[in-house]
Amino acid sequence: MRLAVLAVNLAALPLCAQWDLRLELPRPSGQNLPQTLISGTGQLVGGDFDTGKGFIASVHRQIFQVGPLLKFEGGLEYSQLKADGGFAAGGAVQTTALKQQGAGVGINAQVWVPFVGLAGEIGLIQRFQRYTVDTAGASSAKDLSRTWLRVGARWRFPAPLIRPYVAASYQQPVTKDRPVKLGSASDLAAYFAAQGNGQEFERMWTFGVGVTF
Repeated sequence: MRLAVLAVNLAALPLCAQWDLRLELPRPSGQNLPQTLISGTGQLVGGDFDTGKGFIASVHRQIFQVGPLLKFEGGLEYSQLKADGGFAAGGAVQTTALKQQGAGVGINAQVWVPFVGLAGEIGLIQRFQRYTVDTAGASSAKDLSRTWLRVGARWRFPAPLIRPYVAASYQQPVTKDRPVKLGSASDLAAYFAAQGNGQEFERMWTFGVGVTF
């Protein structure tokens, strides 16, 4: 009987923590401007906002738990995602810069594997971000509100009181818009006007470290 109680207590150790602090380094990917022939000019227009960089800092608090191995938590975060690239029009190539930064609020569920310190995670994050892009001298800015799905895993190091861990995740918006279709020179202006609804980050992998206490 005592061994059974001890086993349950050991399995529940990861859930004893109430606070969770995490810092993640994302590898975001954005949508590319399609290789498009602008009518009447004979110039090929293309762009690339592929992989980027940035950080995500978050704090989480346990809401409740179900049994010894299932935990639900809510959290707040601040994220900054950046990418640099090139914009080609004819033979000229100019630099581009894309940035999304802002706060977010989310809910997350953790399912723990007993005795090994490994957990799977799934959650939703509502991100409120300021979107800015500078492409070929044309700038655009817009406020975005997107719900992101986060699926990840963490491994906790065995330590008393303060428990460090490493984590990885894949994230993408639940809904997203696409860039406008370019068919003429006038559509290029429409493309820049629609940046806030189009050429934004659409997926990312994250790798980070955290501590629970």
